Amino acid sequence: MKQRLNVLLILLLPVTVFGQKELTKEQILEDYTVLKNVLTKGHPNLYEYTSKSEWDNLFTTFENEEIKTIYNSNDLYKSLIKLTDYVRDGHLIVMRPQLNSLPNFFPLLLKIIDKKFYTDTDDFGIPIGSEILSIDGVNGIDLRNIFLKYAPSDGFNESRKDRQIESEFGILHFYEFGAKPIYEVKYKTQTNKVTTKKVESQTFESIGKRFTKRHSFLARKTLSEQGPHLSVIDSISTAVLTLNSFNLDVEMFQVALEANYKVIKRKKTKNLIIDIRQNEGGYPLNTIRAFSYIANKPFKQQVSSYVITDNLPEEQYSRNLVNGYTFESFFEKFYQNSEKTENGWKSTIDENEPLMIPNKKKFKGKVYVLTGGNTFSAGSSFALFCKNQGITLVGEETGGGYYTQTGGYPVIYTLPNSELKILISFVKINRFVKDETANKGRGILPDDEIILTVSDLIGKRDSQLAYVLKQITNK
Repeated sequence: MKQRLNVLLILLLPVTVFGQKELTKEQILEDYTVLKNVLTKGHPNLYEYTSKSEWDNLFTTFENEEIKTIYNSNDLYKSLIKLTDYVRDGHLIVMRPQLNSLPNFFPLLLKIIDKKFYTDTDDFGIPIGSEILSIDGVNGIDLRNIFLKYAPSDGFNESRKDRQIESEFGILHFYEFGAKPIYEVKYKTQTNKVTTKKVESQTFESIGKRFTKRHSFLARKTLSEQGPHLSVIDSISTAVLTLNSFNLDVEMFQVALEANYKVIKRKKTKNLIIDIRQNEGGYPLNTIRAFSYIANKPFKQQVSSYVITDNLPEEQYSRNLVNGYTFESFFEKFYQNSEKTENGWKSTIDENEPLMIPNKKKFKGKVYVLTGGNTFSAGSSFALFCKNQGITLVGEETGGGYYTQTGGYPVIYTLPNSELKILISFVKINRFVKDETANKGRGILPDDEIILTVSDLIGKRDSQLAYVLKQITNK
């Protein structure tokens, strides 16, 4: 029941913020101008992937052309996410407007493999692992390309986008195409039989109840676990430590870690697999403490951090999310006396650096770390710690950026007319990296890339975990 509730909450969050409100052109322009001012005056990474001249063209196109197509909050939402996608910042989120009632949604649960959609359950008489060729005449590959704008990610990374799209497919289809009672689905089975079938829409609750039937639910027994979860395979002297989140009470997280490593030591475990495939981040201190148990030497998380303003733009529309600080007091403490650059302030001080040393009770055996597209923010920081110290990463590219990310001081803005909410972070973090040959705009790449195949999907096979277990068995 707990797992189902968590899944429903995950699904509900994006939905309960969607609806329509008629807007005048003046109201649309005012809301857009607030967002434009926040981005141009406060976003620390605006020109990292999109040049100023490109932004000038994007703003001009919006003001002269795009605005003519906008009539309500739904239209404005879709236009703004298309615009903010050019920031290429996974921490920049345009939330949806309020929805008074939930419609029925497209009901199939899908998995993206090699940019194609495959059925992730065997519901509605469609075999598991069937490729979705089209929905209501729209090609499957085109659907993915349309939905990319709804899923923010760092840089040019698409692994995080794919994980969000597949988990919210029915919702995103509603945003883009509206509610429908029946969908025409064309699909191809694994025997290459092409069939077209009409599928009725379903309620949000009905879809949520089927969510845990997904074949792609890797490590499904630990998905509902937010705290550290340990299992031990005694036959091969291997422990699997699942860290689904770092967004936990710091003291409780530390106590749980200590307890897990006591078990590992007592059993004299030789191999440790750490699973952070579902870890979307949280408190940096939890990340640091978790890594200290496998660190080979002192480590660093950043070379510098950076802000471009000493006051909050459009402050009257903002809500502070950092307890104990205003932006001004935050700036005064961390950046007032830092280096003034041409466009902002740069700090090379990391107050957590004294803590970045190996734990006295660190694990001394062989370590493997499983990563995925949902590995983001502080989760990707953990992956980068591993990368910098030569600890083996297995799986797929992380959703969090390799060289930079935003974070530090998150603020929610409410646009005055549409009431759309926007989450933005005002600090740019330049990560510490040992290998500077990686391509800009990528996440942290695994040492051994293991991607789920259609065969794995059909067989409910966790190919990434299986790969590591085979490496251990064959040693």
